[in-house]
Amino acid sequence: MFQSHIRFLSENYPISLPGEPLTAGKITVCLTFDDAYFDFYHYVFPLLCELKIKALLAVPVKYIIESTTVDDSSRLLVPYDEVMNEGVYQEKAPFCTWTELTRMAESGHVEVASHSYSHIDLSGADVDLNGEVAGSKAILEEKLHREITTFVYPFGKFDRKAQSIVSRHYRFSMRIGAALNKDWHNSHGVIYRVAADSLPDPKYPVRSKNLAKYFLKYVSNTIRGR
Repeated sequence: MFQSHIRFLSENYPISLPGEPLTAGKITVCLTFDDAYFDFYHYVFPLLCELKIKALLAVPVKYIIESTTVDDSSRLLVPYDEVMNEGVYQEKAPFCTWTELTRMAESGHVEVASHSYSHIDLSGADVDLNGEVAGSKAILEEKLHREITTFVYPFGKFDRKAQSIVSRHYRFSMRIGAALNKDWHNSHGVIYRVAADSLPDPKYPVRSKNLAKYFLKYVSNTIRGR
């Protein structure tokens, strides 16, 4: 289902990254993936290379280790509800390594974004916003030797304080919004994303009735300033 979905999009829509030119009069798709699990490197990256398309990968910096000798099958079998536990991500390497992230970034098929430092709700109390936002950017740029221009909010949650800091350090920011976008900034500087998990069919997110819902959600989000 996933492969059919990505192939359908690549054959029918322009695939772009934040800031790239948009095609007038046509929906442009930006493929985004959260968390940088090893399954992205194992399954998605080869497909992007085959189809010659690009995607944005949001990385929670804390959980990335330099390299690993753990076999692929073991890395893929770590339960998602355990991957961020202390000891697990260091020993079982369920996330992409810095070596793998570097290879993908250098390929031209993957652009890395920050997904904060420790993958926490940035709208919560007592959050070190500078460390989560600016600190994660600094580490990514040092490790990957390239500018990081996009921030993807963990859990899609943010408030005005968080967005104020994010906008000082990144040109683009993304949240979960189940909505279309006017451009790469919209009226208040946040790009909405549409979930594509557990699809009933490969074309589902871009079917007419869903596009109509996403447009109405864009209007609602814009009016509410969210």
